[in-house]
Amino acid sequence: MQDERTPHEIASGSAHAIVTAVDAVEDAEKALDQRVRVELGINNTDFAVLQYLDRVQRRGGSARVGDIAARFGVSSGSATEIVHRLTNAGLVHRVPHPSDARVRRLALTDSAAQRLDDIVGSVRADLDALLDTIPAVEEARLIELLSQVRDIFRSASSAHSSTSTRS
Repeated sequence: MQDERTPHEIASGSAHAIVTAVDAVEDAEKALDQRVRVELGINNTDFAVLQYLDRVQRRGGSARVGDIAARFGVSSGSATEIVHRLTNAGLVHRVPHPSDARVRRLALTDSAAQRLDDIVGSVRADLDALLDTIPAVEEARLIELLSQVRDIFRSASSAHSSTSTRS
């Protein structure tokens, strides 16, 4: 039996299935995030900053309070309050910059890094193992597609911000 759908209908069905799969991944990630927030005893905002610092640190970088303010679109005072909460919770500490004594960088405490690893370390390992099974040509295509999805979101977010600033 021949499929009588148009190419657009077929593509729309495929697009719907992909969006549904992405939504399911997002829902599962949110559930894991909720578990981490509860176990660490922090709110959504503090968790987002902790995730950011963890990601930066795992990539060999470091961040300052100003970086948090810029990344999350908050004032430096609000970023400082977030850092104080995370510091008081024993999750983040300030470390001196290696070449500028006036600058303090933020880093996860050893305890926070260990707690995160205890909660999500196996998830990261499982994801690494799964992603290692993707053939190079498929990996390149997946990266290309995800970059295009990112660009679509970025375009839409900048279009919204430019229209909202005109009002």
